Amino acid sequence: MTLLLALKLFLAPLFVWIISLLQGRYSARMGGLFLGLPLTTGPFLLIVGLQEGRSFAKTAAHGVLVGQLSLIVFCFAYALAAGKLRWDKSIAIATVAVWISGYIFNLINFSDLGVILTLFFVWAIALGLFPSYEKPTDKVTAPKWELPVRLITAVLLILALTGAANILGSRVSGALSTYPTIITVLGAFSHRRNGPKHLIATLHALIQALPITSVIMIGLTFLL
Repeated sequence: MTLLLALKLFLAPLFVWIISLLQGRYSARMGGLFLGLPLTTGPFLLIVGLQEGRSFAKTAAHGVLVGQLSLIVFCFAYALAAGKLRWDKSIAIATVAVWISGYIFNLINFSDLGVILTLFFVWAIALGLFPSYEKPTDKVTAPKWELPVRLITAVLLILALTGAANILGSRVSGALSTYPTIITVLGAFSHRRNGPKHLIATLHALIQALPITSVIMIGLTFLL
């Protein structure tokens, strides 16, 4: 089992649990802001930096920046679809969008400056064109049985993506690695039970908070 897979299997269910609590106690937006933080990439880069050295960590940080491009595409496509379609069709559209964009971005040999400028450009467009939505004012709490199902679903999804990546080529594996497991699991349950407004509010907050992770990764690519 690779280090990244082990981290994902431990951290993804943990963060699904934490974000579920935040959304139940505070708001969908709070959960999205938390999702915008470097939850899995931060610990991963810290460990690989200690184990593999600064050069390896710098390359990994650059890869995280490229992956954020696909994450923005995913959130934007998901929000657009969720306003008009059911939860399952919305996820399908967002999944196709993130994998196509991930494949394309993995074909491009970005320089550090190139990926930063592209990331800012894509981020600004996504925020500027983000669909309008009804701001949720109510706090919703999931039934007790749903949280364990969310955690199990997150683990199964990670294992499925990892298994597929091990079979497919490096380019396709790179696209698969950009798939946002946590937001998919949270979004599916939230959209299905509460309707689109809570989901879209979460996605909007995630994109707004994403520069925090970007700044950290940019700092690592230049400092390491």
